[in-house]
Amino acid sequence: MRQLLIQVPRGYGKDVLDTAKAHDGANLSLVEATGGNQSIDLVTIHVSNRKVEGLLEALEGIPNLQITLNPRGVLSLQPPAEEAAQQVTDVAARSPIEVFLSGLQSVGSWKGFLGYAAAAGVVVWIGLFTNTTYLLVAAMLIAPFAGPAMNVALATARGDRHLLGRSLVRYFAALIVAIAVAAFLSFVLRQQVITEQMAATSAISAVAVLLPIVAGAAGALNLVQSERSSLVSGAATGMLVAASLAPPAGLVGMAGRDGSMGSNHQRGVCAAAATGRDQSLSSDCISLVWHFCSGRTL
Repeated sequence: MRQLLIQVPRGYGKDVLDTAKAHDGANLSLVEATGGNQSIDLVTIHVSNRKVEGLLEALEGIPNLQITLNPRGVLSLQPPAEEAAQQVTDVAARSPIEVFLSGLQSVGSWKGFLGYAAAAGVVVWIGLFTNTTYLLVAAMLIAPFAGPAMNVALATARGDRHLLGRSLVRYFAALIVAIAVAAFLSFVLRQQVITEQMAATSAISAVAVLLPIVAGAAGALNLVQSERSSLVSGAATGMLVAASLAPPAGLVGMAGRDGSMGSNHQRGVCAAAATGRDQSLSSDCISLVWHFCSGRTL
């Protein structure tokens, strides 16, 4: 259930009420007020999520229409008290217009966006360098990759080229910043050792293609669900999207800082595989090591 405040010129309030009733509006009210330098009618409407867009389209013909939409769920109750349980079970999916507008609002400022991307680059570098798994999880939580990815999908669905271009720029900007921060730390701290976590991150399984598909589906489900019916927070679904991007982005920065990284990777991992000291290497990783050691190209 959503609350809308509708401001229209004096005399049009009854038309708004009739339109709201046609869309099963609840707890409707009309008051005469003064807005700016003219007299207006202020109408308060509570309507189901699924009918918000239809209501807005029906009101477009009213002149000087002003709408305030509260993007939070409200509980619209009427007596008797025994029916309260039935009246608060409106957990319908959000309307398409609200999903689109929330995507626009999630864009945010460049300063904060790039700050989170840089912080994610630092945390993922520490996690890969120190073999600390929970730091990689923390980097997934703060990496701002999910927002632009979801906005790309929204822009594609609605045919909004401006939003599509802006979202793509922000998406790749976040990746570049995270990669650059990891490369900078590797250069300053003279990282030369390939850790077990780095080797594990570089081993890509054939089923890894399922991760972005599942992440996208979970993100879409979270976008359209009402906050009262969603059992998973937006941060959790954003982390799922970043899981396929944050560690690889840090690894690219660490491995690509200079040309010596590749030879060090081959020598270090080949030695571990040859001596059998590194028991954490999977069969896929050992196969990759064999190609490196034998000088063959995958």
